[in-house]
Amino acid sequence: MTIQLAKKINAKIICADSRIIYKNFDIVSAKPTVEERENIVHYLIDIIEPYQEFSAGDFVKLAKEIINNIDENIIISGGTWFYIKSLLDNKALIECPKNQKLRDELNLLDNNILWEKLNSLDSKRASLIHPNNKDKIIRSIEMCLYLNQPVSEMKREDNFNYEAKWFMPEMERDELYQRINQRVDLMINQGLFEEWEKNNKLYPNNEIMKNTIGYSEFFEYEYKEAIEKIKQHTRNFAKRQLTYFKSAKHIIKINSLNDILNEI
Repeated sequence: MTIQLAKKINAKIICADSRIIYKNFDIVSAKPTVEERENIVHYLIDIIEPYQEFSAGDFVKLAKEIINNIDENIIISGGTWFYIKSLLDNKALIECPKNQKLRDELNLLDNNILWEKLNSLDSKRASLIHPNNKDKIIRSIEMCLYLNQPVSEMKREDNFNYEAKWFMPEMERDELYQRINQRVDLMINQGLFEEWEKNNKLYPNNEIMKNTIGYSEFFEYEYKEAIEKIKQHTRNFAKRQLTYFKSAKHIIKINSLNDILNEI
């Protein structure tokens, strides 16, 4: 639907996805092929290698540069809700420099130990992050230590307010789960396991791979069980997002492309 919308309103697309940015993460991120893009310009695809770190702050910086330098309509599309929220929120992200030495030290710790450490520093923020999301936990600890206070208590400055409309497909949970299961089966048929094997050789001991749904399961489980775990973890992720979307009054529920066109 995104590409069809872009054609209708003469728009370019900014991909807001924390995995689509990585080279060689093609099947696992459901990255659109060149043919599937149908000559519509897509930004922020294949921009870095999987051993390079990339944060919501990095996304916001690059996305703002794109928006401020083109005159066409912009569609921001993707599965990383925090990227989109950070860009369009009326409050700016809190700036905090990276501390590589601290990150290296924290990266040696077990996920549960890390989560407990964050919980002791900022229980409110910890409650919003799954213990398996190691990158986000480490970043949150880094911010708490740098700011010398809980991140959740920091007052954020006003952000530039883009004129944006927010849309999401209207879908019942059962239908969503069914689509997720079918999508995972398609990814397997497209060669998801083979892609994981290839990237595991290209990027050995890669933390980003180990924290990516669709790859992480192959590190922990046998093939058949891993497939079921991918479906389960994706459903869990979707459930958390769906719960938020249903409570967000500014997000417009749509069933078709015409619903969007009528709104704009």
